[in-house]
Amino acid sequence: MTTSRSLVFLLLLVLPLSVLAGLSSGQLPNGTVWYLHADLAQMRNTDSGSPLFQWLDGEVLMKIHEQVGIDLSKEVNSITAFSATGSGTVILLEGPISSASEKKLLELAGLEAQVTKHTHRKMTYYFIRDDHSDPDEEEDEEEVEDDKHRNRGRNNVALDDFKEGAYVSFALSNKFLVTGNQKQMQELLDSKGKVAGSDSHNGALFVLTADKTFVQAGLNTDELGDDDDDWDSNIIRNTEQAAVMVSDFNGMIAVEAQLVSTDPKMAESIGGIANGLISLQAFNSELDPDIKSLLANTKVEVADNVLSINTVIAPDFIVSVLED
Repeated sequence: MTTSRSLVFLLLLVLPLSVLAGLSSGQLPNGTVWYLHADLAQMRNTDSGSPLFQWLDGEVLMKIHEQVGIDLSKEVNSITAFSATGSGTVILLEGPISSASEKKLLELAGLEAQVTKHTHRKMTYYFIRDDHSDPDEEEDEEEVEDDKHRNRGRNNVALDDFKEGAYVSFALSNKFLVTGNQKQMQELLDSKGKVAGSDSHNGALFVLTADKTFVQAGLNTDELGDDDDDWDSNIIRNTEQAAVMVSDFNGMIAVEAQLVSTDPKMAESIGGIANGLISLQAFNSELDPDIKSLLANTKVEVADNVLSINTVIAPDFIVSVLED
């Protein structure tokens, strides 16, 4: 990989590790551990988002269509997913989901799992549980101890909510709900599927944020190296919150990102490295024009413990990086 490409990948890796200007905790569900929102309709209908949507359709959505028979590219306009302490994971798909797709999904679920119908205030939802699982069966003591060891220091709320099954519902018009918690499903049905924050990202194609407990999931940070050269471990240990927002900006892709660190020195160090790499490459006469444009439009700032990175990128260039 060339030096120029390496720089691009470093920037793209730093960005997703980055709290979002304009996205406050008040706009998110209470106790949010991680939150994702993808606006597929916005991708389809904007000059900047169209190349990204075509890539996503070819790499992901088309394969789902081939395997499941449901065309998400036409029937889903947005995807919102989050996990919160106390309630667990919620997935919300919005769009003109057809009754044929609803029937197909339930039929497919019935082939591999037990599907139980429930009703809440005349609204139907289903509990889908793997035929081979038995929630009443006692686990082997040795396996339990192994699980405890593997999950020490880990936030299970974000990862294991569907272990015993999932609750799904098509009862709300143009909405498909999935949760791992029956009470949460009933609350969502009562609120007509309203998810805090999902209407506050005007112009955004993609939003992702995660707090410290999710960034460190599966890790015992006490065992991470204290060596000054162990840069990646120090970033993980000191990350308080991370987020990225990708938006349409006059036919270009605008990327807003922030990294909130528990250690101001860490934020300053990462910002210094990013600015240093950008400055070095500015004098590279062999630099690809797209990369030169990316660097010229990248702004790196550090304020106390907050590292902010903003840039504007040509959509075709992002697709070329993804395809490589």
